[in-house]
Amino acid sequence: MNAAPTAAAPITTVDATPRVPMIGLLRALLLSEAVAGVVLAIFLSLLAAAERDFLGGDAGRAAEETLRFAAGGAFLFAIFAAIASRGARRRRGWAWTLAAILQVVLAIGTGVAIMAAEWQNVFLIGFGAAAIVMLVLSTTSVRRALGQE
Repeated sequence: MNAAPTAAAPITTVDATPRVPMIGLLRALLLSEAVAGVVLAIFLSLLAAAERDFLGGDAGRAAEETLRFAAGGAFLFAIFAAIASRGARRRRGWAWTLAAILQVVLAIGTGVAIMAAEWQNVFLIGFGAAAIVMLVLSTTSVRRALGQE
């Protein structure tokens, strides 16, 4: 009989993947785009109700439908940006592709907003955000971490 006490080995976790600070920056940018998308969706929904009441009749309903459609698009964009952020955290290859597609959608949406409405300097935020995220996505460390190299 073995009388020597046995102690359980301490549980240690070994992180096989090194930390990449640019992934953290990418996640922060994607989450800020998600928050901005939710805020934009709320703003457009409120504006849709105001347009309906202000214009009235068929013109009011048409304006409301258009703005509610845009609000739905902004909300979907926010959901997909949050999903891309989560995928980047878990180092999934599809997160890089989804984030890049979202930036193209953001730039196209900003362009459509410029054509549909009068020019405002706030439109530069849409193009700037897309450009910054694309610059972060194109760095070697992010591409390598997300399996694009």
